[in-house]
Parts: sequence; structure tokens; C-alpha cells
Amino acid sequence: MAMLRVSSYRKLFEDDSWSRNGGLSMQCAGQYRATVRSAAVDKCDCDKLDFVAAKAINREGLNQFVKDRTIIAALNDRLVKLIELARCFEEENESLECQIVELEDKLNSRQAFSSITSTVPDYSLDEVVERLRRERDEILCDTEELRKELECLMKEYEKAAQQRILFQQERQDVAEEVDAVTAGCLALREQVAIYKEQLANMEAQHETAVEDLLEPADGTTGAVAAIKFGSPDITPALDVKEYYCQLAENLQYECDAPSSAVVRSSDGKQLEAGGAAGSTVKALPKITDIGEMKILISELQKELAELEKWNEELEDEVEMKKAAYMDEIAELEV
Repeated sequence: MAMLRVSSYRKLFEDDSWSRNGGLSMQCAGQYRATVRSAAVDKCDCDKLDFVAAKAINREGLNQFVKDRTIIAALNDRLVKLIELARCFEEENESLECQIVELEDKLNSRQAFSSITSTVPDYSLDEVVERLRRERDEILCDTEELRKELECLMKEYEKAAQQRILFQQERQDVAEEVDAVTAGCLALREQVAIYKEQLANMEAQHETAVEDLLEPADGTTGAVAAIKFGSPDITPALDVKEYYCQLAENLQYECDAPSSAVVRSSDGKQLEAGGAAGSTVKALPKITDIGEMKILISELQKELAELEKWNEELEDEVEMKKAAYMDEIAELEV
């Protein structure tokens, strides 16, 4: 169709251009015949030549020739433009033909695809509605199950929150117990340090007193010294003994004061500040001998070691419970 249209345009253009050129040629031929006829008339009537009129006629013919030449030049330019336009139309016609071929191929492929899809059976509207109804029922069942699961999770979360509060309270109680035990250990350490210092002072005073008793008096002989040594004066010894008794009573008074402090252990029992649970030393007796003082100090050191060990065990237990509680809380929150 496009090729026929372009060919018809070209034919009309050629007919128009030939008709225009033919008109011009006929006009020029008429002018030529008129000039020839006038020349023949002039030949016939040679005596009546009018050069002025001939000059005017020649001038008019020259002007007409110039006009015709200008028109021909314009027509030539127009013809060139029309030829270029025709070439553009031909190129566009070729591209349109290619597009037409592509569109025909696409149309054929679509028709083939539609024929293939038409073979697939179409489901009826009732079946589609029934399928959608089943899907809706399934969605409602899933929603109900999820709601129940959410309620169970909310209950578990509330229980976990309550357990968390209880765990925090227990942890606080254990921390308070640990602080109390630590304070008792520190008090025992200070008490042991005081006992050691008092024991060192007592040993130094005892050695000084013994040296004073064994040293002879100045300016006496050996026999007199031997006699004096054989019957010594017991007054300084009694003074030393009285001093030791007073010191023991003072120590007993100092030990009875902190022994009234009570520490509550993790199992609800009460412990004396002077010893741990199950300690061998419950109350400090009257100390009248340095050996007994050393034995008491060693027992207090053992109790201090047991208390420190017990404190470490309580701290480890607190850390383990804390880690377990944190893990359980994290799992419940997730």
C-alpha cells in the first residue's frame, strides 16, 4: 500500500512538472512564432520597417526571457527539493515496510499464543469462589491458632516477669548475705591482727621479766648470787602473774563485745561473729597461758580461712545463679 501511494505521488509530480514545462515551452514557441510572423511581415513589407517598434519588441522579448529564466531557475530549485523529499519518502517507506513486517510477525505470534492459551480449560466462577472460601477458612483457622499461641506466650511472659522479680529479690538477699559475711571476715581479720600484736607484746614483756629475774645484783659475789638464786624473791613473779591475769581479763572483755554480733547465713541459721558455722571455738575462755593464746589464734585463723572459703563459694554461687537467671530471662524475652 505504501509503495503504491509513493508511486502515485511520483507519477502526479512528474505529470505536474511536465505540464508546467510544456506550458512554458508552448508559451516560448508562441512567442517565437509571433516574432517569426512579424519578421515575415517585415520581409514582405520591407519599405515599412519600424526600428523603434522592433527595438521595443526586442526589449519586451528580452525581459520576458529573463522572467522565464528566473521562473525556470526557481522551478529547478523546487524540483531538487521535491526529489530530495521523494528520497526521504522512499527511505521512510522502507522503514515502514520493515515495521509492518515486524508487526505482522508479532501479530502472528500473539495469535499462536492465544490459540495455545485458549486450549487451557477455564475454571468456572463457582469453583473460583469455592477456592477463595476455602482459603478464607484456612486463614481464619491460622489466625485463631496464632491468637491462642500469642495468649500462651503472654502468660509465659507474665510468669517469666514474676520469676525475674523473684530472682532479683533473691539475688539482692544473697548480695546482702555476702556483704554480711564479708564484714564478718574483715572483723575476724582485724581481731586476729589485734591478737597477734597482743601476743607479741606479751612475749616481749615475759622475756623482759624473766631476764630481770635471772640477772644477779651488782657488787655481789658468786656464792651470794648462788644463795640468792637458790631462794629468789617471788614478788616480781607474782606481779607478772597478776599482770597476765589482768591482760587475759581485758582480752576476754574485748572478745565478748564483738561476739554478740550475729550474721544470718543463706540457709537461715545464725552465726557468731567470733566463728563460722560448725566452729570449734564458741566463746573465748580466760587466757592464762601463752600456749593457750597461740592455740586460740591458730583456731581463729582456721575459722578465718573457712569463712573466706565460704565467702568465695557464695560469690561463685551468686555469679552462677546470676548467669543462669540472665540466660533464662533472655530466652523468655526472645
